[in-house]
Parts: sequence; structure tokens; C-alpha cells
Amino acid sequence: MSNLASLLINRAVTPVIESASQSFSVEWLLELAQQWREEYQHLKNKPLALIYTDSASFSVGLLAFDGFCSDLYLCSASLVKSIDPSYQRLSINIYPASEQHIKLSQEDAEIAQKSSFRVDHAFTHTIVTRWWLASSGTSGQPKWFSHSLASLTLSTKASPTLSALCWANLYQPYRYAGLQVLLQALTSGATLVDGSSEDLITNMKHFAREKVSALSATPSMWRQMLMTNQLLNLPLKRITLGGETVDQPLLDKLSALYPDASIRHIYASTEAGVGFVVADKLAGFPVDWLQQGVGRAQLRIDENQHLRIKPSHKLDAQLEALIDEKGYLDTQDQVQIEGERVLFLGRASGVINVGGNKVHPEKVESIILSVAGVLQAKVYGQANSVLGSLVVADIVIDSHHDWSSISHSVRERCKLILQRFEIPVKLRHIDSLVVSPTGKLNRSDNV
Repeated sequence: MSNLASLLINRAVTPVIESASQSFSVEWLLELAQQWREEYQHLKNKPLALIYTDSASFSVGLLAFDGFCSDLYLCSASLVKSIDPSYQRLSINIYPASEQHIKLSQEDAEIAQKSSFRVDHAFTHTIVTRWWLASSGTSGQPKWFSHSLASLTLSTKASPTLSALCWANLYQPYRYAGLQVLLQALTSGATLVDGSSEDLITNMKHFAREKVSALSATPSMWRQMLMTNQLLNLPLKRITLGGETVDQPLLDKLSALYPDASIRHIYASTEAGVGFVVADKLAGFPVDWLQQGVGRAQLRIDENQHLRIKPSHKLDAQLEALIDEKGYLDTQDQVQIEGERVLFLGRASGVINVGGNKVHPEKVESIILSVAGVLQAKVYGQANSVLGSLVVADIVIDSHHDWSSISHSVRERCKLILQRFEIPVKLRHIDSLVVSPTGKLNRSDNV
């Protein structure tokens, strides 16, 4: 029975976390985790709400209590309010760190082996801990979904190439996407740099100084990074996108900037975990995956044009209503087949009803984003007494372009590709678009 600590030890990886201008080797993190476990023996087989402070401290908590507590609720100071009040709450802060937090060097090898043996012995007796993550819903009480370490690390791998990467985390590590970045760095032996500032340009400059070579973000966050003109200062070798529909114009821009980088679109959700990965730099996924599957997952399209997925791992019981008799989960994402690709149209719940016709905002946004000079776009419905809703688009453009010319090009492109009811009746020139704390385009503040 494996826990996170023993997984790192068995893989013989040596990750380093760069946090608050300090570096923490895996040996030091494990030693701290052992101390925390010994101090909180009364939490054995009991649920714990682990509150995020920083990546190094959070990692110590995960290493200490996975395989020890019955349940781990990963949360922020605000999310913890939705946890059962009878559960223990713990916020770990390992600062100020002792002088032992230095990076592991060649001279430390013998000491590290002895330390690993001692720590390995301390983590041998384990239980299967349920990891609980909150969905990123914009309203109401958060919903919590359970995972196992095995399901969370299904897509993580260790290799010399992966261990040489330097990751930066732009996500909150107590959310699914951020946790995936943290676990990938830890279990592959890579370096992880905290993005501690709320200012994107400050983070980008910090990532450049640290020579970050691997970065994961939503398409909306990637567009914001492109707008900073700081992205090329990063020597990126691995680019990951997820959380939103990935359009071809964005993939083309990233491919042009980093022609030798691995660009991967990860299809995943807080509820179901990682479904599959697309790495061919094309939007959507190959249509033959519907017959042959991909990795450990099976895919199909139902009568409502919803993508259904049958993962190999066990899903949270709360999803039972969305699982059919053959074990396929309704993802609530609508898709369509175009030639040899299955393309994502958007969430079924996000369609705009225009006189009984359904308009997918993401589809229209992709068309607008294909126009040269357009940096960001958000499409939404505006209430109309006759048609129910009208399609409106907010657009951010490059300062070197003229709005009159851009708006004309957008209208012409939309007329060429979209059906009449899908074409925006109003184009609004704005300075910026709001991105939520989870990195997704904020669709709850429509005018």
C-alpha cells in the first residue's frame, strides 16, 4: 500500500521546491513531514482539512498525512468554512526554515540515502487516504469530490527528461489543476517554482529569472501571458493547457513561439480527474479515439452530442446519476465531428438561446480569435424580449491595430463561417477581460 512519501522514495526522485526565495529538497520535506506526523498522532485514521499557505508547506502536509489520515480536504482559508466543523483543521507553515533546506547536491548523496532509509521506515504503515477537492463553481456552496493518490497520479511519470524540467504553478495547489502540477513536479523529481504574486507580470519576470521550462495554464491565462510580451523570456520545453476549450488559433500561436516544445491539452475535471491528453497540437482529438479509446479511457458521443468518457479509475459516488449502464460518464461537454477531428463546442449548460437556436460561446470565440490583432474574446447572451437572448462579444485587441478595421474583419469572418443566429449583433471594444482565481474566463459578470 503506497502513500505519497513512499512513492517519492520508491521512485528515487529528488524534486526541489523554490518558495519564498528558499529551496527545499525532498529529503528535507520528508524529514519535516515525519516530524509533523509524529506531532499529530491523534489524527491517525481521522479526517483533516489541510489549509494551503505555500507550496513547500503544503507539500509537507501532503507527505505527512497521506496514508495516515482517513480523509484529506485540500482547501484555502475560505473553503475550509464549508468543511464539517468536527474535522481537524491544520495550516502548516515551515518558515523560518532551518539551514538544512539547501538543495540536494552530489556531495549530499550518501546522507540522502541514509535519510531516505530512515524516512521510508517511518512511512511504511499506511492506509488509503481519500483526497477531497472542491469544484470551482461560481455560486452556492462548493461541492467536494473524492480521489485517491493512485487516480491523481495516473498521468505522472518519472524520467531524466522530466526531472530536468523546472515547473511553475499558476494555479491554486488546493484545486485540481494546481495539485496536478504539484504532484507532477514532486513525483518526477523536477523543480517547482511558486507563483506567489497576484500580478502576472511580476510572476513572469520571476519565472524568467528561475529559468522555468514547464508551465500549465488555462487558455485564458495563456492569452494573458501572450499579452504581457514576457512569455518568450521563458525557455519553455513543455506547455500544458486545460480547464477550457482549446482553440486552434491559440495552439498555432504557441507552436510558432515554441516550435520544439511539447504542447499538450489535458482533458480533465475536478469531479472525474484526468480523462485523456492530446499532444498533436491540433484542437479537439482524433475521431478514431471514439473506437479505439485513448490510454486507459474509452470515449463515445451520446444522442445529445455530449462527450461521454469511461475512465479506468473509480469515480466519486456523487457522479452516479451521470454514469450510464455501461459505465460512461456524461461530461456535459458538447462536441461535433468535423472530418478526422472531434471538436469541443462548450459546456451544455453555457449555450445561448437565440429564438430557439443554441449558440455555443466557445465556438464563436474561436472564430473571433482567429482574426489577426484579436488578443482575447468573450461571447455571451444579452437578454432580449423577442428572441430570448442576443449574441454579444467583448473583444480585446492589440494596441497596434485599429478597432474599426478589426471589428470589420471580425464581422466578415463570422458571416463567412457561422450561421446567422450565431453571429454577434454587438461587438464591444474593451481593455481587458476578467479571469477567475481558477484561471478561467469569468462568464458570470456579463453585461
